[in-house]
Amino acid sequence: MYLNTIQHNLSACSRILIVTEEPSLQADLHLSHAVQNMSHSGSSSAALGIAHGSNKARSAASAPEVVCTASEKEALVLVEEAAQGHKPFSLVIMDGRLFYGKDYRYVINRLWQTQRDLHVVLHAVSQLEGFEQIPIDLGSNPHLLVFKFRLVPFEITQLIRTLAARHDAENQTSHRNLSLNAQLLEVTSRFEDVSNRLRIEQDHRRQLEDQLCRNQRLETVGRFADAMAHFFNNYLTVIQGHLEVAQHTQDGAGSSMLPYAALKELIVATQRAAGVTSQFVSFNRREYLQPTPLNLGQIIDGQASMVQKAMGEQISVQIGHHPELPCVMADQAALEQIIFNLLIHARESMPAGGRLMIQTRPLLIPDAETAGQMNAEAKPGEYVVMSISDTGKGLTPAELAGLFDTAKLSTDQPGGGDIALILVQGLVRMQGGWIEGRSVLEVGTEFSIYLPVASGAAAPTPATPEKKLLSQNKGEEASTILIVDDEDSVRQVMEYVLTSQGHKVLTAADANEAWAIWREKAAVIKLALIDVKLPGGVSGFDLEKALAAEDPTLPVIFTCGYSPTTLNNAKELKAGENFLPKPFGMVELLNIVGQALLQPARL
Repeated sequence: MYLNTIQHNLSACSRILIVTEEPSLQADLHLSHAVQNMSHSGSSSAALGIAHGSNKARSAASAPEVVCTASEKEALVLVEEAAQGHKPFSLVIMDGRLFYGKDYRYVINRLWQTQRDLHVVLHAVSQLEGFEQIPIDLGSNPHLLVFKFRLVPFEITQLIRTLAARHDAENQTSHRNLSLNAQLLEVTSRFEDVSNRLRIEQDHRRQLEDQLCRNQRLETVGRFADAMAHFFNNYLTVIQGHLEVAQHTQDGAGSSMLPYAALKELIVATQRAAGVTSQFVSFNRREYLQPTPLNLGQIIDGQASMVQKAMGEQISVQIGHHPELPCVMADQAALEQIIFNLLIHARESMPAGGRLMIQTRPLLIPDAETAGQMNAEAKPGEYVVMSISDTGKGLTPAELAGLFDTAKLSTDQPGGGDIALILVQGLVRMQGGWIEGRSVLEVGTEFSIYLPVASGAAAPTPATPEKKLLSQNKGEEASTILIVDDEDSVRQVMEYVLTSQGHKVLTAADANEAWAIWREKAAVIKLALIDVKLPGGVSGFDLEKALAAEDPTLPVIFTCGYSPTTLNNAKELKAGENFLPKPFGMVELLNIVGQALLQPARL
């Protein structure tokens, strides 16, 4: 009976050691092996101890070399000598009756100490005390096979043949697996080589593309800055003129109503200058705009006075709208930038004066065929067309075709790309539309902007939205506010506005100075206004975390001149709640401070 099993990774049964006191067992094994391997002609194909001379490879029918001994001590010596002579035994078959009154564990463990992969068959163990525990006592070794009763020569021969056949079959499977693994490794290695070369080429191409984009953007930004200087000069002219009017009026040289109107115009011009700055930042940072439903006619009418001032007295401005003009999907700041870029281009084409016309009308493109005939970028749908035309000198077909060509930006030849119009084209495309240009020499030029119609209606857009100060609680006590900003002028303006409302203000230029103030007067500080960008390597977000660790209930308002989407921080910034974007006015500052101070009092 089997008391345990043997694993499949057996060595070939080429040399066998039999430990028994039966002297005839070896001869019986010779006879048994010869009978079992008898050929069809009646002759034996092999005998124990005799190998085939013509075939070096040993098969399942090949006869192994058998050595017999009657002593377990002599068996230990034979196994040790065979291992030292590099002719180890593959299998040891031991008669269990030899171990009556002896320690079989010591002998078998010594065999395995000499040769770890030696397979041991122990039979005729029924008379040994506790023979069922033999496999467990020997550690359930996979190289051990135990039989309760004595094996006869025929059974031993069958056992040898079976083990040898299994070994050969497993060797073949192992060789096939090794061959397949080798092939797989080779294919994998080739694939990795190709993949690495492709990755290196892609990285190199990406680096070249990034370098080219950087070079083009640096050149484009330089030219764009020149164009932007023109816009700023116009806005600054408006600001400077109204300031002088306000100064004269305050000295008693005019009506008291003029300063209010002049200052109101000044604020509008400042806001438009801030909008241009925002567009410049968006262009430089590749930020995408967020179109919303807008009434294009109301936006144009709201800028009519500014348009006339920008064009000058020698150019008359005519504006006309379709009576049932639908709303468009566009970003208002980008739309204003598009209009002013086209206006400046028109003004430069009419140095001696002329007429500028701005017209809007709806347009329906019924199908793809019609869209393809109109423009390569057109798609079926409803659009609003804004046409801006002038009576200037006009453009040649070559000049008109090169206006939107970025490749010609770096050339000084006539017909080179216009950075302002290239920006217009990019802004229009970002909002799902396209631009077309037509021109006739000595007659004029017309640019048509096609913008998609919004799916929902938009509320009327006021020309200048009124900003009101939130109602203040007159009984509210003055609070101590900490302002952290590296710009002296910004701190001074904020301090002046807040102290005029009765608040006490503490100012710091960086995080270290702010922290020193906090450590000294933390008990009285009720609010902190912190600029995100601070010198010294510590940002406003870092300072806020340090303050929150000291007092989690302290309200903090962040200020910054960048868009909140460009700031790498997990904290969500909401304008009007915990974020005050620059530039801001007195009303915005007092409103957000008032809201923050209305939060539950600190414990």
